[in-house]
Amino acid sequence: MTTLLDVSDITVKVDDKILLSDTSFQLQQGDYLCVLGPNGAGKSTLLKTLMGIIKPTAGTIFLNQQSLSQLSQKHLAQQLSYVPQAHGRQLHFTVADFIKMGRYAYHTAFSDWLAEDQHAMDQAISITDTEPFLHRQMNTLSGGEVQRVMIAAALCQQTPLLLLDEPTSFLDPHHQVEVHQLIRQLNEQHNITIIEVSHDLNHAGQHSKHILALKQGKTLWYGDSSDLLQASHLHDLYGQQFVFTNHPQTGAVVALPSESP
Repeated sequence: MTTLLDVSDITVKVDDKILLSDTSFQLQQGDYLCVLGPNGAGKSTLLKTLMGIIKPTAGTIFLNQQSLSQLSQKHLAQQLSYVPQAHGRQLHFTVADFIKMGRYAYHTAFSDWLAEDQHAMDQAISITDTEPFLHRQMNTLSGGEVQRVMIAAALCQQTPLLLLDEPTSFLDPHHQVEVHQLIRQLNEQHNITIIEVSHDLNHAGQHSKHILALKQGKTLWYGDSSDLLQASHLHDLYGQQFVFTNHPQTGAVVALPSESP
């Protein structure tokens, strides 16, 4: 199986503060990694480093066997795409125009819109089921609709790797399930490699393939998702006791924070 992303011993230091320390992991094509950890653990720093926004102080990152430090921003945008949190930002574009902007990595200021651009856009719209509101303004959409459009724009980039930063934050339960189902579809049916930052332990344990657990910038745990939901791992990660039960429909182990000391 092809190694898509190889992160080796990266450290990120900003103003004498270490935000990430000796972090390593590998992703194969089609993998699904959830990044967990308390606030301030380094999750967002990791995403920004993978996007080239922050340069690592030490260590290496190889994407498709190319050093991230040697890639132009345009080439990097052809390799990975990003979906931010749904926090109600005001975007003054139509849905169609916003999705169309996902093709920026393949264009210059004066290049023409080509048949392959339209095909990529049509496919992204079909997968995310965003056609019913293509002509609406972004700022008229619900949070769940905005996230589907954000994912459509990312798909329009046609990248093998998709980064998502807490994609279901601020969404109601119905739209949380809808967005999670879409992300699993991208991974399982379209073989898109996923890195998702999440605070949802049970979603991560049941639906991702691997988990990277960060605390204070360090890797506390890394391995198969099914192995994380153990009392010792979760207590070390969050400083919190958990109780465990089985999901009444699926039988999967579910972790719940305990009110006991």
